[in-house]
This record gives sequence, C-alpha cells and structure tokens, in this order.
Amino acid sequence: MKKLITFLTLGLLLIAGPLGSATLEGVSITGVSVNISTPVHHWPLAGDLIDRTGTTTGSTTFAGTNRTYVDSVTGLVTTAGANVPRFESVGGYKAVLIEPAGTNLVTHSHEFRAAISGWLNQNCTITDNAIAAPDGNTTADKIVEANDSGQSHYIRDTIAKESFTDNASVTFSVYLKPAGRTFARIRFRLKDGNYKEAYFNLSTGAMSGTADADSYGSESMGNGWWRYWITHDIGNGANDPMFFVYLAEADNDVIYNGDGSSGIYIWGAMVQESPVPTSLVETSGATATRLTESGYPSFTLPVGLFDDKGTAIVWWRPGFGSSALLGVNSGILSSRDNPMSIIFNNPNLTLEIRGFDGINVTFSALSYVADTWYKLIVKWGYLVAGVEKFRVGVDSGSGVSWGTEGTFDGSYTLGTHIRLGYDLFSRMHLRELYLFPDVLSDAKINDWGGTP
Repeated sequence: MKKLITFLTLGLLLIAGPLGSATLEGVSITGVSVNISTPVHHWPLAGDLIDRTGTTTGSTTFAGTNRTYVDSVTGLVTTAGANVPRFESVGGYKAVLIEPAGTNLVTHSHEFRAAISGWLNQNCTITDNAIAAPDGNTTADKIVEANDSGQSHYIRDTIAKESFTDNASVTFSVYLKPAGRTFARIRFRLKDGNYKEAYFNLSTGAMSGTADADSYGSESMGNGWWRYWITHDIGNGANDPMFFVYLAEADNDVIYNGDGSSGIYIWGAMVQESPVPTSLVETSGATATRLTESGYPSFTLPVGLFDDKGTAIVWWRPGFGSSALLGVNSGILSSRDNPMSIIFNNPNLTLEIRGFDGINVTFSALSYVADTWYKLIVKWGYLVAGVEKFRVGVDSGSGVSWGTEGTFDGSYTLGTHIRLGYDLFSRMHLRELYLFPDVLSDAKINDWGGTP
C-alpha cells in the first residue's frame, strides 16, 4: 500500500516534464515524469546567513578582535565587529570569508618612521599620515628618497629568527601606491642569509623585472593602491630574517640618483607564517593575532537529511593552490566537529576533494588553483546493484566531473551543526550552499547555480 500511495502521489504531482524512470521504495517505475527537486535549505552566503528555503539561519561566534575584510560596497579595508561574519566580493560574486588563525609578526603595520617604529630608514625619510589609506583613514605614510647620488633607498624591518618555525612558508605583504616612483622591490632575507625578492610596477600592479621568490602576487585595492606579496620558505640558520621595501626607478634598478622628493606611499605591512596572504592583521607596537574561524559560520543540523539520501552543492574559492596543501586535511563542509566529513580537501600524494561518511571515503581528483571558483557536489544514499553509494564531484567550468564511488554506510557521522571550513588550512570563500533531500542528476545539479 505504501508503494502504491507513493506512485499515485508521483502521478498526481508530476504532470509536466520529460518522461523518464524513477526508483521509489526500491521499485523501478518507467514512463512517468521525473520531478526537478528543490532544496530544503539554501544559504546564498552573500551578505547574511539566512536560509532562503528553510528556517535554519546560521550563526557565528567571534570576539571580533583583529579581523578585517574588504567591504564589497566601499572597497575599503574594514574591521569586523564581534559575532559578525565577513562577506567580500571576489571573482565576480559576493561570498563569506573564512580564515584560520593568523599572526602579524610586524609590530608596526602602519608606522614606518624609524623613531616611532622598528623600521630602519635607509637613504630616505618618512612623512607620517600623508594620504588616505586603503581603510579610508589618513594613516598611509610616504617614503621619500634622499637627494643623493648612486644610492639605494629602502626601509627594513628585522624579526627575530625564533619567531619563525624552521622551513615554514612565510609571506610578506604590503600596500603600496606610487608617489613619483612607479617601481618597487619587495625583498626578504632568509634564516640562511640568502635573499628572495620580486619587482613590481606600481602603476599596473604587475610583477616586473626579476622575481625569485617561491610565489608572489598583487591585488588591486582601488584609488591607485595595490597589495603586493612574496612568499618563500624561510629556511633555517643563524640569521634573523629581514623584510625590505625598496624604491626603484625601473625594473631591476634600485641604485640611482635620488631627487629628494619622489617616493611611494605605504600602509599595512604584514609578515606571517602562511603560504598565501590572508586578511590584514593591524598592529601598533606589538604583534597581533586573528583567532581562527574554524567551523564558523554554523547551522543547526537538519534532522534526517544526512542519514538517508541527498545532495549538497556549495561554491568554493580557495585562497591557496593544491600544491601548498600536501598532507593536510582541510574542512569545507562538515556535519560534525571534524574536517573529514561531507566535503573536504586532502591532497596527500594526489590532489583530491573528498567525502567521508565516518567509515568510508569517496574522492575526486582536482588540481585546483588559488582564487578560482569551483562548484563542489556530493550525493549520497543512492543504490548501485542494491548497495548504497556516495560520491563527490567538481565542476571547474565544463560540467560535473565525478570521482570514485564509495560505499555509503547509511548515515554520516553527525554532530549538532553543519560547520563551514572546519580546521581549514588557509583562507577560503564560500557561497550558494544548497541541501537537497534527493539524489540529483547532473542536469539538475547544473540547474542550481550554473557552472563556474
């Protein structure tokens, strides 16, 4: 009787749509219309944590100390308040920003004059608070080259070697804007005494000239400002690392005749143990730490959804490439207080997006790159030859590519909440999280959010 009622309900409700087949209560039915499922929960994550199709609004809990983000309306670096998620516009979409803990080892991120900071000023002077900074306040300094002949002009901060883990990836980032000089060299000394660097064109933000750091990059902040960074293995040895910003008159040219007035504007210096730059942690006299956002935002776990069948879709934009993550589990979407759950990334010896029900693993190979949107999918509880299965898939821009199927043990290991970015490795953005009570086809998956 239960099967008959289910069949009749299907026949009454599914009038429109192409004819196909369906499996209900283990019975295959052909010649009926197959419904396009709708999500029971949908969080756009584009400015709030409100559930658009359910009633499960998310929450986040932070003291609010040392968390900043780029406001999507003003474009300014903005401080986040307590218990407030951070949303940014990245890659053409507004999304929630989630980051691990991060410490700025520069004790003066905004003050660069030697008399009031730890920065050495070589053949240059500093004009305090010369113009509006990327946060809108008049706190950006100007480095002014000396009137001299055949000299280099730079500022330098020295940080004790004990502050760094041997052989850690370290990123030095700083906001710069041209003020007569349109080139700069960003450089740092490693523990073994060697130097790594990159030249940048301050008019275009592009790397120019020589670069021998492991990685480097820039991000436009508007109004002529760019954030520049270089990353390298800090190594080991007896030397205290040093961090430099040089004025340059051209690519690969830091030795020249200074005119006594040209220079560059500078703000927001940050040195951190991280393979990528994260949001600015501001300092004024001491190092400062942004606490981890691991597992937040979170949402009360839907009853029954993860111990039957379903589909989850979420858009993910990692702030790091897969090569930076070898051997580290990093949670993306969890049904418990553990990164190994619904969707996580685990490169190991191959580069993978994985799913874990608490007993079994499924995976999809993906060599992902930083600051790129990917659509991640997991579906669970469907039958193959009478055995329940689950699998993860990735859409990189040309439709869903499915990974290896795993045997589904009938239920995920559950906690009390859905958690985003649990024990995450580095910064990430997430948007458009959908949960469905059905196993969706590829065509239906493409109906929700399209393709990157």
